[in-house]
Amino acid sequence: MAKTTGDLMDALQYPEQPIQAYLTEHADAMIDIDLKAFWHELVQRSGMSKSDIINKSDFGYVYFYDVINGKKNPSRDKIVKLILSMQLTLEDCQTALKYCGRSILYPRVKRDSILIYGLVHRLSVFEVSEMLEANGEAELK
Repeated sequence: MAKTTGDLMDALQYPEQPIQAYLTEHADAMIDIDLKAFWHELVQRSGMSKSDIINKSDFGYVYFYDVINGKKNPSRDKIVKLILSMQLTLEDCQTALKYCGRSILYPRVKRDSILIYGLVHRLSVFEVSEMLEANGEAELK
């Protein structure tokens, strides 16, 4: 039976189990993230050209390629901008945030609510930035 995240969290709280024992015992439950493959899959699923994504995200050419080739780990805002630019889903965004070690969007946070709304409604980076500004929140950087 597959271990749930809750099972893994519970196992981490046993004081008598050293971390090496935990890692060995639960090696099959760990995810191995290939960020390069992940980003390339998202680009392909978007159906957009890389130059269109670069233009819509307002990323520099070199920075964009560093991100999708796994050489740079983008900030939370840059991940959101990329997902908005590719017109992908909220689920894609949450997954990208997790894989890059960033906190997921949380609907109880005003700024995150606006970002979630923009993702769900497939708004552009520009439209979401305007919405953030109109509501007194920091723009996407």
